[in-house]
Parts: sequence; C-alpha cells; structure tokens
Amino acid sequence: MASNGTDTARYDRQLRLWGEEGQALLEASHIVLLRTSAVGTETLKNLVLPGIGQFTVIDDQLVDDASFNDFFIPDGSNGKPRAEVTVKLLNELNDRVTGHALVKNPIDIVHNHIDTLSQYSVIIANGLPEETVLRLSSFAWEKNIPLVVVKTNGLIGSLRVVVPEHTVIESKPDNPMDDLRLSVPFPELSEYAANIDLSNMDSTQHSHVPYIVILLQHLNKWKTAHDGALPSTYAEKNAFKDQVIKGAHKPGEENFLEAHKGAYKAYTRYEIKSDVRAILEDPKTSNPTDKFWVLAAALSQFVKKEGKGCLPLMGSLPDMHSSTESYIALQKIYQAKAATDISSISHHVDHILQTRQLSLSISTDDIKKFSKNAAFLRVIRYRSIQDEYNPHTSNSSLIGAELASDADSNIQWYIALRSVDLFQSTHGRLPGHRHADVEEDTANLISLHRKTLEGLGLKDVAADDRYPREMVRYGGSELHAVAALVGGVTSQEIIKLIVHQFAPMNNTWIFNGNKGTTNVYAIVFEQRGTRGSTEIEGASQRVGVSFAQE
Repeated sequence: MASNGTDTARYDRQLRLWGEEGQALLEASHIVLLRTSAVGTETLKNLVLPGIGQFTVIDDQLVDDASFNDFFIPDGSNGKPRAEVTVKLLNELNDRVTGHALVKNPIDIVHNHIDTLSQYSVIIANGLPEETVLRLSSFAWEKNIPLVVVKTNGLIGSLRVVVPEHTVIESKPDNPMDDLRLSVPFPELSEYAANIDLSNMDSTQHSHVPYIVILLQHLNKWKTAHDGALPSTYAEKNAFKDQVIKGAHKPGEENFLEAHKGAYKAYTRYEIKSDVRAILEDPKTSNPTDKFWVLAAALSQFVKKEGKGCLPLMGSLPDMHSSTESYIALQKIYQAKAATDISSISHHVDHILQTRQLSLSISTDDIKKFSKNAAFLRVIRYRSIQDEYNPHTSNSSLIGAELASDADSNIQWYIALRSVDLFQSTHGRLPGHRHADVEEDTANLISLHRKTLEGLGLKDVAADDRYPREMVRYGGSELHAVAALVGGVTSQEIIKLIVHQFAPMNNTWIFNGNKGTTNVYAIVFEQRGTRGSTEIEGASQRVGVSFAQE
C-alpha cells in the first residue's frame, strides 16, 4: 500500500504506466455517463478496473429485450431500471470504486438541471440527440469539464473529445532520443571529455571509455578540420563514422562499436521541437494563471537566459559499455547540470509567482518533473462542437480534401453519422428502427445526407447513397463487439484526460467495422491561436486496442 492509500499490489501494472500521482488523480475522479448502453458500460468497465474514484449512471429507461446486447444486463432484469442493473454489476468489478445510479432522464437533466453536472470530472454523452449534445457541450466548455461524446450504430463507432485546452507534461513518446547534448556540449562535459587521454591507455582501459567521450573527442577533431562545422552531408556523416571506428585499438571494441552506431547523436543538430517552441512562445507565458503556464513561462525565461537556446538537461544516461568508475563520473556530470538547470527554473518560478502575486502551490518535484519532460510537453486546443456544427466555422476543407483523395474515406461515416443525428432530431428516433419504415427512412436519410453535405459547404461533392442506406440497415443497433472496442478506446482517452499523461486524440475518432480501420480527424490550431490548420491522423490504421487493466 502506497503512502497515499493506493493498492500497489492490485494496480502494479498501471502504476508502471502513470505512477502514483496519475493513480491518485484517477482515484479522485468522478465520471458521469449520460444514458447507458453496451458502449457506455464497456467504457465504465475499463475505468472501474484501473480504479477511478466514483462513477454515476444517469438513465431512466427500463430493461427490455433489446437491452440484452449489453453484457452488464443479466437475464431476469426485464422491467428493472437499466441504470441500477448496470451499476450493480459494475460495482462488483472493483470494491475500491463507488458507483451510483440516478434513474432520471439524461436529456431532461441536460435541458433543465444542467448545473448538477458541474460536480463531475468527465462527462460521457452516449448516443444523445444533437440538440442535447450541443447544449451539453456549451456547458462543459464554459465549465472546462472534459466532455466525451460517443456513439455506435451497427458496425460504425465514433468518439469526440471536447475541452478548450488540455495540457500534458508527461506525453511519453515512443523511442525518445537521448538528451546527451553532444552537438552543443555544456562546459563541464567538454572539460571532462577533453581531459581523457585515449592515446596513453592500455587496451583494457581503452575498451571501457564511454562512447559519449569517444564521440565528443572525434567531433572536436572533425570540427577543427572543418571550420567548426558538423558533418551534414551523407558523405560527411559516413566519413565521421569511419573516423570514429578507426580510433579503436582492435576490431570489435564494444565501446567504439557503440560510438559508431550512435554517431548520429553527435552530428544531429540540437533543436527544440516546433510544438514545444510554440508553447514557449504562447501568449499565456506572458500572463500565466495556472501551474502549467507558470512553469512554461519559467521554462521560456530559462531558454532565453541560462539555457542559451536549449531546454533544461534531462540528466539521465543510457546504458553503455564502460567501466563503473567512468560511467558514474559521467553520470554525476549530467545529474549536476540537470540540478543546476532545475535550480535556475525554480528561481524563475518564484519570481513569476511573486511579481504576479499568484497563490499557486508549485513544489520542487513539480519543477523537476516539468524540467525532465520539457522536450515532450504538449498543449492540445480543441474545437468546440458549436464551431464544428456551424456552417460558417465548420472545417469543410478537411472533409473536402479527404473525399477528393479517397472517395471511400472513413470520413464518409462521419457525414453519415451527422445525417443520422439530423434524422433523430427530426423524427425522434433512429432511422431503420422499425422494419415497416425502412423504405421511407432510407429516402429521408438520403435527402438529409445531401443536406448535411450542403451544410458542410460541400454542395459540389457528389453524395454517395451507399452510406445512408447502410445506416438505415443498421437500424440503430448496437453490436457488443463494436461497443467493446469503442468503449475500450473511449476509456483510454478518458484516462489520458484525467491523469494528464500521454497525448489524447484530437478530436474526432471514427471506427469502421466493415474494414477494421480507424481514423482520427484533427482540427489543430496554432498555439498563438491566430489561424487554424487541419490534419488527419492515423489514416487507415488497423484497429489495435490495449486496455489499462484486463
């Protein structure tokens, strides 16, 4: 048991992912699900297992025969409130989590008692009508409460994340490059490398010199011969590698092989990634009001002053072939520089808090974590659903460009789902729900599909009637296999939003069960907020879902 009460034995695997701080945030959260169904309970299942604090299900429907596609509704439940039935079984998954059932109409809650939703950490809107989602989105946006809109229809699923701004300190990218600063070495590192005389070492000593020292010495030699320039062309890089490997006393010296393999770390120019630089230049660093932006402002000052254009050093070393003595000596140099950088940022933080008269609590550990992860900071600014649904601000260029490049793009399903929303708003039900209405529903949905395209500013795009026909064929059905997958992805994104680790998707995710592919359609604004750009992430990705805890 951790000092904060976390069950370390139970949550061992996920603690390795997001640590005790992330787990504490998870355990302090209270999630609300508006309208239960298979995708709703599958989402909650994957939040209850890793240990959220509380969850509430708001639903006024009674269990009927159509409800039994949800594995959390057992036989013999007919006529009972769906909220109570599902909460009872979800509570059995984790005795450290408290579930609540509120047998009320979620649509009525949104339209008449919406302030009651301000108590929740994250709001999940599951298959709600368009006008309800718009009202809920406006409320959540104003209150800065993350809203996740999820829906499934037959073999199609969608997920929309809505929050004005989401900041991430620990984005934890795959395979990050080691922060060794070989192309811009700090004085203590340069001095240490220069004082090691490779020429007077015996073969044993020579074979245990850290490859960092080898690369620094050969890089200095190269720069002396090339007017201070780093290897830049393909030929120059190969020549540098040859120079390095020729320094070995004999073939097969492991440290020289490591130096040869890692030569790119020496000639790769140091630069701050564009998304991090955008954070440093963001207007919020001039007027910070919360912990993240105070730290970002302090980091920006550090880069301009003590860092001389560089971020604070991470201070960690990768494994390498070296004597213990040499490795520890090198490690101390890196750790000392990292500590100095942290101290400098700490002074900037204190100055900002004092001059701006902010009463924020920012600990030394907060500053250490921010400094260590400075190269991987993320700020995601989402697009509101109001902007998305407004013809004057909707991002029709993204949709048009995507359809022009691929007529069968998964964005067709986004348009089809929007058409279904319009049908539901008009008729109060989903198309194809009643067998007797299939032909009439098909004609109506095809018409609404074309109207949706026009509303998106795409009246010149030829409507593909196959998609509305397929949506009518689905009839609003919810397949549990699809619900389980969509619920798994939804729960992962909610965990990211709660723990502020890993970067959540931006902002609409589409699952196409016909082909087993997914897309994330992102509206990305420049950090300065001056003009927008669009991008499509994960185009035609095969489905792959990993759960926080099985």
